[in-house]
Amino acid sequence: MVVKQSMYRKVLLIAIDTLSVDHLGCYGYEVPRNPTTPFIDSLARRGAIFRKHYAADVPTPSSFTSLFTGIRGIRHGIIGFNNKRSEFKCSTPLLAECLAGTGFKTGMVSNLLYPCPWLVKGFRDIYPPGLRFQGGTAEEVTDKAISLLEEYRNHDFFLFVHYWDPHCPYLKRSKEEYRKLFKAEDYRNAVPDMKYIRENEFLSIFYERKHKKMGDPIDPAENLALYDANIRYVDDNIRRLYEFLEDKGLTDETLIIVTSDHGEAFGEYGFWDHWTCYRNISHLPLIIVGSDIPHVEVETYTQNIDVMPTILELAGVEIPKGLDGRSMVPLLNGEVEVFRDEVVVNSDATVVQRMLVKEDYAIVHTLARPVWDHVKEWELFDLARDPSQVDDLSEGEADLVREMRIRLGDWLSENLRGRPDPLWLSVYRGGWMWRGLCSVLKPEELRKAYERYPELKRILERREVYYCA
Repeated sequence: MVVKQSMYRKVLLIAIDTLSVDHLGCYGYEVPRNPTTPFIDSLARRGAIFRKHYAADVPTPSSFTSLFTGIRGIRHGIIGFNNKRSEFKCSTPLLAECLAGTGFKTGMVSNLLYPCPWLVKGFRDIYPPGLRFQGGTAEEVTDKAISLLEEYRNHDFFLFVHYWDPHCPYLKRSKEEYRKLFKAEDYRNAVPDMKYIRENEFLSIFYERKHKKMGDPIDPAENLALYDANIRYVDDNIRRLYEFLEDKGLTDETLIIVTSDHGEAFGEYGFWDHWTCYRNISHLPLIIVGSDIPHVEVETYTQNIDVMPTILELAGVEIPKGLDGRSMVPLLNGEVEVFRDEVVVNSDATVVQRMLVKEDYAIVHTLARPVWDHVKEWELFDLARDPSQVDDLSEGEADLVREMRIRLGDWLSENLRGRPDPLWLSVYRGGWMWRGLCSVLKPEELRKAYERYPELKRILERREVYYCA
């Protein structure tokens, strides 16, 4: 089946913040006795599911900025939470601007306007759930989305709907009826090895005090159960959103995209939250559903910068020149089998990293690591055998490391085109969470951390001011 052009003049983009690709049934998740995503799974069975879809940048601000611009963070300037508004550089229109310019009503149900005010460009109606960053519940988001759909239903529209519920604090966000579906005992054989946290004095302190501060359990099995409960809560609300479209006879006209900005870690390789660019953080779900979208399982590499041009082509809107992303419509039509030979992800959270994934191998360059002593500057992982990236192969695969390092260097030169690498600015400033983590240390612990990690002292006590024109 060939996808018809200029058909989808109603577009619903659903983003589930912090949704790990590893926790959806349609991506093979079978740990809990109750399914986490039965409705999303049903969408995947009727539409296109992308198996090797990666963010270009993580975490939230950089990922969504890349999604809405079709441009990588090393070009648009947003690498993480540390970036200033003045550092956003994008000469091409954002997704909502492109659609609004051709007559679409545009709305966003999201509180991204707080950390990312540049992303409101092109949106006419903006509703921030909870009236704060990371605020609101799935029910509130869905209620507002339905009210906007009611207003838009006789018009061309683009509606962005953003759910936060899987994001920590897991317990505080959870609902009792969903907690009953997911019990910690189901996860005892699925919890990651916590040895890197146990064996590192500062990681142990950070892990325990961060979770206590958030009101979350220390036990990773309990957190996994709460996380899955929150995912199921969102899934049920997406079902409610879809049923509204059905009731109004809009499903055949509407293009639906379901995705995320990043995944989540629960102790794997000494990390929790979403502070790296390893696969469990940067590998994203992507499902595209429409009346003329065939059911296909896309096995080639794609990235979130490809979503914008894909939506525009399916909506019959001209794609701006100069994007890093490309339309994935040829994949939907079965015209190509290989879309990208490789993907590259940048991250500024705690560790500052860049990862190249090619032929199921990942080379990871860690430019700064604060207290994660076990992380080497260069690591190599076989993702087919070791998807959690806990077994570094770099010492035994010197030739492959050399080959992939050269390729990553070439990629960086091709994409920077003479501009400075913004990840080194992130190293200078210190990862986004460095101050947050060190804030939980007692004075004597902080002095000890400064002695062991002089870079922490430089970052936390620096007096220099970086100015970005």
